[in-house]
Amino acid sequence: MQDKRQAILDTALKLFVDQGFHATPTAKIAKESKVATGTLFHHFKTKEDLINTLYLATKDEMIREIASDVDQQASVKAKLRQIFFNVVRWSLQFPYHHAFYYQYSYSPFISQITKELGEQRLQFIYNMLEEGKQNDVLKSVPTDLLFESALGQINGIIKCILENPDKFDDEAYMEHAFTLCWDAMRG
Repeated sequence: MQDKRQAILDTALKLFVDQGFHATPTAKIAKESKVATGTLFHHFKTKEDLINTLYLATKDEMIREIASDVDQQASVKAKLRQIFFNVVRWSLQFPYHHAFYYQYSYSPFISQITKELGEQRLQFIYNMLEEGKQNDVLKSVPTDLLFESALGQINGIIKCILENPDKFDDEAYMEHAFTLCWDAMRG
């Protein structure tokens, strides 16, 4: 049963990224997942339920990856650097997940409850930003503004690196990329 559910999620991810939400009927997701349409609706009551579940599952996978080794870093800067490199690596390793997350993070298809649950999963980053502000390491601006500003920069850098994946292996290039983000945040 779990294999069928995961097959539906994996297929929906690819189809939503390639074709969009409206152009992806549930019948097509079921067919390409090799399950009956009734099986899809057994696991997900509606198409919106499927997309909200997929969004949180994708976010959970991303958070696991980007939090890796962060607690081993001593300073706020080192922690944010680790997150930066982790999120870029994750985006390169899982381009469909990155594209889906990027497409649907601000989508009207994601329910308010799902958005709130997703934000809770990022609380450790907000806490880190607060710590940096309190220690005068980061700009003293509203934390949500600081987060969204950094996220915008990171997404731009990820786009550039996805178009030129060899750049990820260029240490000097990646250090420049992190420095751009860091300089925009530091106090």
